[in-house]
Amino acid sequence: MNDLRVRLLAAGRGKRAGGPKAWGPYAGKTLLEAQLGFLATVTAPENIDIAIQGEWLERCRALSTRVNWIAADPDGSPLASLQALLAALPHATPRGRSFILHVDMPAFDLRAWRALEAAPGDAVPVYEGRRGHPVLLSAETLDAVARLDPAAGRLDEFLRGRTVAEVPVNTDVILANLNEAPK
Repeated sequence: MNDLRVRLLAAGRGKRAGGPKAWGPYAGKTLLEAQLGFLATVTAPENIDIAIQGEWLERCRALSTRVNWIAADPDGSPLASLQALLAALPHATPRGRSFILHVDMPAFDLRAWRALEAAPGDAVPVYEGRRGHPVLLSAETLDAVARLDPAAGRLDEFLRGRTVAEVPVNTDVILANLNEAPK
C-alpha cells in the first residue's frame, strides 16, 4: 500500500473528551503514537499527512520527521482539517487514493485496510451492516471535498450522496470511536 496516502485528522481540542484526544493514553502510548505505529504498517511515513494544532508542531516532529504535519484550526470542523491537509499538499498522490480517518478511530486491523485497497474507486468498510473507518477516497472525490463548505459540510453526509463501494469486513474494529474522556 506504499502508493496510498493516509490523511489523519488530529487537530481538535477534544472538548467532549476533556482535552485533545491525540495526546490521550492508549495502550501505554498516546493515541497519536499508537496511530503512527499502526499507520507505519499501512504506508511509508512520507505518505502520512496529519492535521494537528500548530502549537504541537515541535512535539509532533519529535515523533516523526518523515510524516507531513500540517497545522489546522483546532476550533474548525473535521472537514476544515481535511481541507487544510488537501490545500497544504496539493501534489500528494495526484491521481491516487487516500485513506481518511480521525485520530480517535483506532481501526488497527490491516486486513480491513487491505480489503478497502482491493475495492475500485471510493470505498468504505462495513461490519454487520454498519459503515466504519477508514474511508478510501479517489483524487477526484477529494477534489470535490476540497470545495465543500467547511462550516456546513460533513464528509459522511457528502459520501451518502455518492457511489461508494461498501466493503464487507470481518472485524468490528472499523467501528471503534473513542469519543469519551480517558478514564
